Amino acid sequence: MSEYFFIDLGNAIISGLMLGSLYAIMALGLTIIQGVVRIFNFCHGGMSILGGYLAFMFLSSAGLGLILSVILSCVVMFIFGLVLYRFAISFLVKKPNWEISSVIFLLGLGILMENLILQIFGPRVKEIPILFTDAFEFGYIRINHHDAMLMAFVVIFVLGLNLFFSRTWLGKSIRAVAQDIDGAKVVGINSNRTLSLAFGLAAAVTGLAGILLATKYYLTPQIGWDWMFKGFIIVVFGGLGTISGAIYAGLIMGLIESLITLYGSQPWVWPAWFVIFLFVLLIKPEGLFGRKSASY
Repeated sequence: MSEYFFIDLGNAIISGLMLGSLYAIMALGLTIIQGVVRIFNFCHGGMSILGGYLAFMFLSSAGLGLILSVILSCVVMFIFGLVLYRFAISFLVKKPNWEISSVIFLLGLGILMENLILQIFGPRVKEIPILFTDAFEFGYIRINHHDAMLMAFVVIFVLGLNLFFSRTWLGKSIRAVAQDIDGAKVVGINSNRTLSLAFGLAAAVTGLAGILLATKYYLTPQIGWDWMFKGFIIVVFGGLGTISGAIYAGLIMGLIESLITLYGSQPWVWPAWFVIFLFVLLIKPEGLFGRKSASY
């Protein structure tokens, strides 16, 4: 094999890890909601692009800096998640056939959000500026400073999220409600408040994922559906409700996509995603890292 084969492979692996880290954080919002509330959030894509468009608005219209815009966007998304749970989801889960009705409601909300964003921001592509434009070079291997920063941020964020769930009272309460809501009530946990905070946290994480993806790629009102379906496949692949599963599955799918793009062509990426999705459902429906009782 020529040295160019290893050069291309090395760059593809680095690109795949970067892409996979973004996919992993994109799937975390879905994982939290599914693991705690036991519903699949079909407006996940709408939430992600809303986070991106909010950051774009704070940057372009308010003239705020990138970091402040990201923080404000995540705060607004957290409030959005709280309101969505308290005034919609909390009523749906108390009704008969709530699983179906909540899925239909969230799907309709996702379509509504896409069209509202289209009317407010227009159909043209929007971009969020990056912090760094230079790159590290190790021989023929090239790593953009922005990509390295994104990967480092994702690692720190995921570690912080794991510490939140394992060390803080609120994180432990969310885990308790996810495992046994009646048992959590017995020990004095306010399940309704905990579920609303979990939904708000998931919305903030989802909005953050949209911002990070927008700094790497672009924003359009329709791109959220691509992100949602990829997040769905990652969550199923890794195991429903497992944070570690979403992380590993995101990295694996990012590597696979990068290698397919290198040795095949971009149009084969989506067929490969769905082949893997169907194969996992047939062989191990609970996911590669899932258990019968999903937990953090």
